[in-house]
Amino acid sequence: MNLELHGRVALITGAARGVGARIAARFAAHGALVYAADIDANAKLRLDVRDRAGVHAAVEQIERESGGLDILVNNAGLLANGAFDATTGEAWDDLVAVNLTGAYNCVQAAVPAMRRRGKGSIINIASVSHEKGGGAFGNVWYGATKAGVVAMTKGLARELGPLGIRVNAIAPAVVATAMVRSLLTPEAQERIVARIPLGRLAEEDDVARLAVFLASDFSDFITGDTIAVDGGFLRT
Repeated sequence: MNLELHGRVALITGAARGVGARIAARFAAHGALVYAADIDANAKLRLDVRDRAGVHAAVEQIERESGGLDILVNNAGLLANGAFDATTGEAWDDLVAVNLTGAYNCVQAAVPAMRRRGKGSIINIASVSHEKGGGAFGNVWYGATKAGVVAMTKGLARELGPLGIRVNAIAPAVVATAMVRSLLTPEAQERIVARIPLGRLAEEDDVARLAVFLASDFSDFITGDTIAVDGGFLRT
């Protein structure tokens, strides 16, 4: 067994920038054929995960072009900030549509393709906020959607295990993406880092390296797990 992904076909959502782009780059470096999908018009595979028919069509396209699908990374997501009463009903609908329904749509489309391969790995990007009921920037509603992702991960692992399909989640703490850095004041960053034993924010590559492991043969007996990438924040 090794970390190489040669011959594997991967679909990564929300892959135009940030963590998704880094995961796509890591997978490609390890030999996978990567379909980096995003709602961004400049994405190689234009995909809105809220569009159920569009998601199914994208997976069908991948199968036609590449012969199958081995890996799905549900990375597309929305981040919402602020207290519970600062979030509008429309913003809540958007959070659920992308963070939960989007993952549902992708899994529903990907599983038949993986079943035809006889094996697969689904990796859901969650957040430490699933356990804290909100993240460093507040917002119980964001944490609620990520808790849903974790519950989905566990249930799918039970149902899909007999098909040879593993399902795991990655739960980062605050990741130092361009979007997050634009929200951080020096005071906020100092406060957050002070609670992390390893003394820094997560980097995009911290998440990407774990995603490679979970997609590889090295993790063949790991399923239903949610692994924190948080520098010790949750457990110390």
